[in-house]
Amino acid sequence: MNTPRLHSRSLGTLFLLAFLAYGIGTALVTSILKEPEHLAALAGQRTPFVGGALLLLLNSLIIVGIGVLFFPILRERSPGVAVAYVCTRVMEAMTLIIGVVFLLCILQLGESAQGQTTPELVTLFRLFTKGNFWAYQLAMIILGVGSVAFCLSLYRSRLLPSLLPLVGAVGYGLLALGAMLELFGLPWGILFSGPGGLFELFLSGWLIAKGFRTVTPSVAA
Repeated sequence: MNTPRLHSRSLGTLFLLAFLAYGIGTALVTSILKEPEHLAALAGQRTPFVGGALLLLLNSLIIVGIGVLFFPILRERSPGVAVAYVCTRVMEAMTLIIGVVFLLCILQLGESAQGQTTPELVTLFRLFTKGNFWAYQLAMIILGVGSVAFCLSLYRSRLLPSLLPLVGAVGYGLLALGAMLELFGLPWGILFSGPGGLFELFLSGWLIAKGFRTVTPSVAA
């Protein structure tokens, strides 16, 4: 297998863009939405809020692109894993989009507050915030569980240094575990998400700088 350098660099760039889009988008939204009392002032900060939401939507599109670009690479060795990984990324993206819808509902609440934060609006704010939280955690569970086989397939294919996909498999497993713990009220998600996030950053850098290894049929057999 010889994956063109442009293909591997495109994948590495997409991983990096997804990291930046989600990170900046989340920072913009959370800087505005901290407490229900901020609802009354939300209408005046519509532009950065909508900008953050659009970056989160862009992240979902990039996620699907990652799955699509990896499909021909994985199909050469593990057709089932290739299909499963695309489905994983699509499901993750759709779940994150649902989370963005909850955020936009909060924006609508802020615009309808008309300078006053009523108890009813606070209740809806907390409900939509919890919906966004659940959507994110479910997306991370989908990503974590669905990506373990993806990393093991990369390990068997020898397209990357052996340690990198093994770290990815462990990292994604911990990511799913941390998200499940969050749903049960244990705030350990950030701690457990570290290895998986670092794997994607290292993978991005490796694909941009080095690309995939060339593996001949005799070596891979």
